[in-house]
Amino acid sequence: MEETVICKLCLEPIFNFICIDCLGGTVKRWLTLVKPKLLKGFSKFHEQLFNYFSSFENQERCMKCNNVIDTVICPYCYEKEVFWWLFPKDVKLSNMFAKLFNFDFFGPGYLPTIKTRNLEPIVIVDKKNKSDLNICENCGQVSDNLKKENESWFCETCIEM
Repeated sequence: MEETVICKLCLEPIFNFICIDCLGGTVKRWLTLVKPKLLKGFSKFHEQLFNYFSSFENQERCMKCNNVIDTVICPYCYEKEVFWWLFPKDVKLSNMFAKLFNFDFFGPGYLPTIKTRNLEPIVIVDKKNKSDLNICENCGQVSDNLKKENESWFCETCIEM
């Protein structure tokens, strides 16, 4: 069974993982052009975010730099955190950031009647086709050929009855 990578902030699946170092590099290049004096503060912010969400249990390979990273955050959440870090420092610049790194921080998206964010964790499992115990739930006999009927597992003899 293949494991699905989950963002540590929004708990949504990440299918094309880009690490926060690659995302942070893009933000740094942008800040260098528009407001270089924020670079030092951004580097500190980025490092704190990296360390806070770092976990050796969950590692993923970045599809851009190909490095294995243990801070698994989706691009939306990373850019949202950057936006809110930038907002109190320069509102105009944060608005420009939101337009350039367009993740719809201000609005509900294109379909305002549909809520797309689900904060419940997603668990993906294979459908159970056989009983793990191989014991008929009716007669208690061991059988290699159990069949599921009405959410219970029965041997062929009990199903025929």
